[in-house]
Amino acid sequence: MTGFLMSKKAKPFYTKLIRHLREWHRKLGIFAAFFLIFLSISGIALNHTNELSLAHQPINSSWLLDHYGIQAPNDVRFYDDNQLVITNNLVWLEGKLLFESHDAIVSMGKWQDSYVIVTENELYLYDLQGQLIDQLDQASGVPAEISGLSFTEQHIIVNTAQGYFQTDSDFFDWQAISTFAPIPWIMPNNASAQQKHTAVTMFKSQFLNLERIVLDAHSGRIFGMAGVLFMDFVAVLLILLSLSGLYIWVRYARAKR
Repeated sequence: MTGFLMSKKAKPFYTKLIRHLREWHRKLGIFAAFFLIFLSISGIALNHTNELSLAHQPINSSWLLDHYGIQAPNDVRFYDDNQLVITNNLVWLEGKLLFESHDAIVSMGKWQDSYVIVTENELYLYDLQGQLIDQLDQASGVPAEISGLSFTEQHIIVNTAQGYFQTDSDFFDWQAISTFAPIPWIMPNNASAQQKHTAVTMFKSQFLNLERIVLDAHSGRIFGMAGVLFMDFVAVLLILLSLSGLYIWVRYARAKR
């Protein structure tokens, strides 16, 4: 008789427990569903990063670039009607990266049917489509310590620590020259604020791609330690939902027997 009364009293406790579990399971499940969908989608994207070319999609959002602390270039210059752009040691042609120099870039410009770019110790020759024609250094006769560039119709002239030198389109012979008239050295063009902003964004975007954003969003690191802890909380929540769901299912299965 006593055992019967204990069973009668115990039954409402389990009934209330199951009812409360179902209620919280449903509410928390709706909240967690959004994160579960996001984690699933971002996880699938990361598993197929090569097929989706995530690593080759640069981020151009100023907010994200600033959020990651990516610094703007110190040197931004425009040449040849602003089609050629220098950002630190990088040269861009019409928004596409042309090349990266290990020396300081001195000047550049369009000469005959090509683009000529000079660094302190090298000369690069590109066609108008941006394909490299030739790369010349001191072993090819290029003077050292170049500080200026100028063109005539037939010659390229450079200013160096040893004086002025010129060469023709064959680039075989660099001759020291002197002149009484001032040489019109190629100088950077003026650029609008929007053009400067675009150049800075081009430079910064190469250090951040979509794969990094998806990976950091998946782990929560995009928002620092707070984001990581929040995603940990979501993971714990999903575990609790799974356990409570299993418990409800087991109780329901036993009740049906």
